[in-house]
Amino acid sequence: MDPLLIVLAGTAVMVTCLMAFRLHAFLSLVAGALVVCLLTPAPARQWQALRAGAVQVARTDVASGEVTFPPRSKPPAEGRVRLFTQRADGPAPLATALLLRQQDGDRAVWRLSDTGLSQLPADDLWLAPVAAWEAAVAQSRRHPLEVVADGFGDTCRGIGLLIVLASVIGQCLTESGAADRIVRWIQAGLGEPRASQGFALSGFLLGIPVFFDTVFYLLMPLGRGLAARTGRDFLLYTLSIVAGATMAHSLVPPTPGPLFAAQAFGVSVGTMMAGGLVVGGLPVLVGLAYARWANRRWPIPLRPVGDDGGGDAPAPVVRSPDTLPSLGLSVLPILLPVSLIAASESLKAFAPAPAATAWAGTIHFLGQTQMSLLLGTVIAVLVLVRQNGWRWRILKDALAPAVASGGVILLITAAGGAFGAALRQTDVASRLAAFSGSGHFALLTAAFAVTALVRIAQGSATVAMITAAGVVAPLAAAAALPYHPVYLALAVGCGSKPIPWLNDSGFWIISRMSGMTEAETLKTASVMMSLMGCVGFALVLLGAWLLPLTP
Repeated sequence: MDPLLIVLAGTAVMVTCLMAFRLHAFLSLVAGALVVCLLTPAPARQWQALRAGAVQVARTDVASGEVTFPPRSKPPAEGRVRLFTQRADGPAPLATALLLRQQDGDRAVWRLSDTGLSQLPADDLWLAPVAAWEAAVAQSRRHPLEVVADGFGDTCRGIGLLIVLASVIGQCLTESGAADRIVRWIQAGLGEPRASQGFALSGFLLGIPVFFDTVFYLLMPLGRGLAARTGRDFLLYTLSIVAGATMAHSLVPPTPGPLFAAQAFGVSVGTMMAGGLVVGGLPVLVGLAYARWANRRWPIPLRPVGDDGGGDAPAPVVRSPDTLPSLGLSVLPILLPVSLIAASESLKAFAPAPAATAWAGTIHFLGQTQMSLLLGTVIAVLVLVRQNGWRWRILKDALAPAVASGGVILLITAAGGAFGAALRQTDVASRLAAFSGSGHFALLTAAFAVTALVRIAQGSATVAMITAAGVVAPLAAAAALPYHPVYLALAVGCGSKPIPWLNDSGFWIISRMSGMTEAETLKTASVMMSLMGCVGFALVLLGAWLLPLTP
């Protein structure tokens, strides 16, 4: 069966489970992964497992047994190798031989022995170490649930702890009043005439460790209060909050979408953070410009939000400024992890052997992603306890929702990892290569388009990023990219912005909390987010062209 049809079938099952049967995203992703595993034939799974260790032979000399490999290929080490040919239904074994490396003057010569070279095909001859062949055969015989379970476990091991720690940091910032202090400081610094910029900046900063819905719940009462006091610009304030929070949610780890995309494309968290901060800036400015235009074009008055709109939102807690933590303590749980990760990544880039000094070794230890997030979590917890008179019992009520929320996100993200593992064994990369072309930006465009299509189909930006990264990552791994893979991860993040509509939970959060109708939300927030995603993608294309970041 065509790998592309298998991928489409698995994606269709996943989307159908989400939209038609209203199943949880975790169950939907697992169902899609199982369908892909069941439809993938054993030879395809064997070939995909074998590709990393297999080398095609360019030419054979029957008389001497000499074999020549293509330029820039990496022949296997000396030893027993399996010779095979690649057919439409998978690798077909031919013989086992001994591969020897001999020196002939100034060049190394590879020879095969213990086999009849005259019986081998003149072209399409491959070889792989016997151990790699046997491992690939075992891989092809694995139960579908084993593939799903391994993909699930690998994702948990890679980013599971980060997701839970980020959730705890976000909850502590909210419960302690630290997030409120950050917002008030930004608003005081910019002043009321620049309130929209303050809301966007607050949303972007808080959107790094805090999920989008929590940021919106936190900032929206402040926007409503300012609109009530001034009697104007309610839509501007609402869209400004959305503009900042939505870009951080899709571009800057440790939120789960960009975290998964970074892992899928082999990008470090520090690099993804830096790229997300840079690429996210211009779309936020474009979003603010659209918000001002929409505010003049469709002036929406401040409306009461009753049980029909926003009943699911937590009641805002109004705190006196005297009860809030200091600004330094408030921003420390966010700035410390970012600073440590940035310092560690800088040492790797500018000092290839940083462990030679004790201080550099310490920076690397503390700047390890899990360690830096753990330090930020400890500080956030201490700030929360301090604000409650060092009553440690407050942690039970404050952290239980954070762990529960992080656990749900972890389940969805790990299920996406299982879906990606199932997709990789189909060898869809080879099939997609025929469509992606050889252009400089073809793969970036594919990453953006696939994410946008999945987002439009099923609604969730996080699920769209997880699904698209699983589809595109195998193709990226098989290609010689002329740019850093961080651009692919950023393209996936930007692709998760178009087009939020009635199947998106975030769409309803914005609509209910603001009191806007569905039509008003579509023509304001949905259009703005789609525009921001397209601008962000254009910036990614420009960066990949002008600053590819390759050695």
